[in-house]
Amino acid sequence: MTTSKKGEQLALELKSLKKEENNLKEEIGNIKKSIDAYKNVEGEESQKIINSEIEKYEKLAGYTDVKGKGIQIEIKSLESKKESDVSQGIKYNYDLLLSMINKLNSAQANAISINGQRIVLDTYMHLKQDELYINDFKVEEPFIIKAIGNSDTLASALQIKYGIVWEIEKYYNTKVEITKEEEVKINAHIKKFNLEEVKNN
Repeated sequence: MTTSKKGEQLALELKSLKKEENNLKEEIGNIKKSIDAYKNVEGEESQKIINSEIEKYEKLAGYTDVKGKGIQIEIKSLESKKESDVSQGIKYNYDLLLSMINKLNSAQANAISINGQRIVLDTYMHLKQDELYINDFKVEEPFIIKAIGNSDTLASALQIKYGIVWEIEKYYNTKVEITKEEEVKINAHIKKFNLEEVKNN
């Protein structure tokens, strides 16, 4: 990437981070208002407000199934006969998937999944014996990312000039297709049962 193009990309990312900062400040302000509301409401009405907030943050934490408008992204490597191209696949450069998730979060995605695996706060990716895992679940191409939120905003965050989609398609022999959906369904976060962890507890 040329210096001028890299500079443009960094400027756009800085703008995106500033927008995210403002959104977080707004969210903090809303939370403070909610706290003040709890202080002034008593009895059954107060419990309704609290239950509503609990439900909201359960969804954000990934504990419940969610559905709504959003986008679906399909990421698939193009055919290649060169063995040297294998290491350029998304599986071996999964930091690109993480970058895409960050872009979606910055665009106010309410929920995100990759190949059916809900992305939550402690989600991690790793390679093991040439296989990509999200937490303890193996995922393979094509990578299908689903995100719930404003479909125009989410798509624009990825398709921005010299952005993540452009980078993946230009340098990693990969095709990225984004479709806007009226209803996207994302399942709750599933954690594998770990017998050793239970024994230790």
